[in-house]
Amino acid sequence: MSRSSKEIVLLVEGRTEIAIKQILKRFLDERCELENIPKVRLTLKPMDSRLLKPQVVKDQIAMNIARRDVVGVVALIDVACSGRPQQFNNAKEAIKFLSEIAPDENRYRAHAAQYDFEAWLLPYWESILKRLNQKKQIPSNNPETVNHNHPPSWHLQELYKRAGYKYDKPRDALAILTGKDLLVSANKCPQFKAFLNSLLHFAGCKPI
Repeated sequence: MSRSSKEIVLLVEGRTEIAIKQILKRFLDERCELENIPKVRLTLKPMDSRLLKPQVVKDQIAMNIARRDVVGVVALIDVACSGRPQQFNNAKEAIKFLSEIAPDENRYRAHAAQYDFEAWLLPYWESILKRLNQKKQIPSNNPETVNHNHPPSWHLQELYKRAGYKYDKPRDALAILTGKDLLVSANKCPQFKAFLNSLLHFAGCKPI
């Protein structure tokens, strides 16, 4: 199979997003196949707290956009993250911060997980319970309203602890999402749907 001439660059905070690259790539590949268009390459760049430094992000955007094969750059940040110097009140505020770094670049889009990445895992709560052999009510039927004081990651940590395990973000996020339909989460999480739609847009696919 020939190498795709299109590439999407995803700027992320850390290991969790890197761990699920294969999940996102499979989603994009399946959509491209359905629409009979060439698949797109997906490159993830871990930025950690540098994602909070406008000049660093601006340089990354400019460097990647200058490459002929890059069709889009997407930045993804959590609203809240332990140990990070800056927190946001909500996704709208975090997206505004990232969007203003390159407001006139139409090949750049900013997104945020409200309140952290694990919100997008909560729609698979029943599957998680079955995997851990536990019974516990879901924190909320609206995952992106589970907030700062006890964010989604806290609920997963407590659930895994109750089952006798230590929750590991990269490992368990991948395990939870493997084999799952991402539209289940997208239909429950508007910010996740918006993020996926940006990836689909740059891939040349129809939005969900």
